Amino acid sequence: MALPRRRVLMVPVTGIAVAVAVAILLVNRDERPRDEGTPAPASTSLLFAEFGTNADRVFRAEARDPSVRSLVATIPHAPEWGINAAARPAGDLVAFTVLPATARPERDTPAELRVLDLADGRTRLLASDADLLTAPVFDRNGTHVVYRSDGELGTQTLVSVDLATGARRTVYELETTFGVYPVGFGADGRLLFASLSRGGTDLVRAGADGGPELVIHASDEVARDWQLSPDGKRIAFLVPQTQNERTVNRLRVVDLTTRSPLSVNSVQVPPAIEEYAPAWSPDGSAVTLGREAFPDARAGAVTYPLSGGTPSALAPPARGYDVPIDWSTDGQYLAVRSFDGMTTQDPGEESLVIVATSGGRMTVSAANEVLFLGWVASSG
Repeated sequence: MALPRRRVLMVPVTGIAVAVAVAILLVNRDERPRDEGTPAPASTSLLFAEFGTNADRVFRAEARDPSVRSLVATIPHAPEWGINAAARPAGDLVAFTVLPATARPERDTPAELRVLDLADGRTRLLASDADLLTAPVFDRNGTHVVYRSDGELGTQTLVSVDLATGARRTVYELETTFGVYPVGFGADGRLLFASLSRGGTDLVRAGADGGPELVIHASDEVARDWQLSPDGKRIAFLVPQTQNERTVNRLRVVDLTTRSPLSVNSVQVPPAIEEYAPAWSPDGSAVTLGREAFPDARAGAVTYPLSGGTPSALAPPARGYDVPIDWSTDGQYLAVRSFDGMTTQDPGEESLVIVATSGGRMTVSAANEVLFLGWVASSG
């Protein structure tokens, strides 16, 4: 039986093993109207995949009107198992893992690592030993992609592939029953990855000349939703905290140079309310957060300047709450996962929504589940 796919884990996690075992959950189809406001002028395009039983279809769509879209590619896969893509494209390239159509449709089946070229809609095979549920990451120049390969006896290896030559290089290897997950590349060009163990979660930097270097001990539990600032000098993530007899995920931001925490003005969120998925503003001066709708009936995303300035709220859903994914490079649109429930324990139905700074909300409607792949330059 295939593992359910698509939804980011939205329940509080108090045990490492539970978080690792349940990394991706099912996305529900949304039936709300597409347009919930007046959209801003289009200046960028979004890329998304629509799930199919035997193939995913990749579309490029207008940010201001996602119903205006064009098919980029159709990617076949094993029955009921869709693609797992890097958080952002690198130019015209999208990196993803996928189980081939003829592969055994199981979680532990080695997946292919491929790149999709948006210019011609073709994919290229880079590796056949990838972990399906660990998303690959591009380096800062878009010339290499790093993925995780799982070997025998619990060995997990982070491998870098040169996109021009196909040459492979082992970045890090560890025998573990927990997990190592590539996060991204810092300002110094070195890979950052999260390492889980019985002691919690560490953020580790790949060594320049020697072994790995501990950057910070992020949490005694499972830290998650890692987001590097655009310049690669700071990192935002969520850590579980027990407050008022409830475990919730809360924001933490760390300067990677000094390894010291940065203060973010999120004091308006009550302590026992769950925070969701930090997303950096395009210039790296602010972090956008989601939160539970409880005790209110709805809660939109809020942007908090690192300078301590006044937070700015985006248009909320008619009911429920938003989980930020990523800002467009022009800062006009935020992609979110929108839930029509009020709390983490009762999230309700989920949909992919584009929220405009002008106040518009546009649902990305499709016949099946959708997966946001990133922002790309408009095609014409």
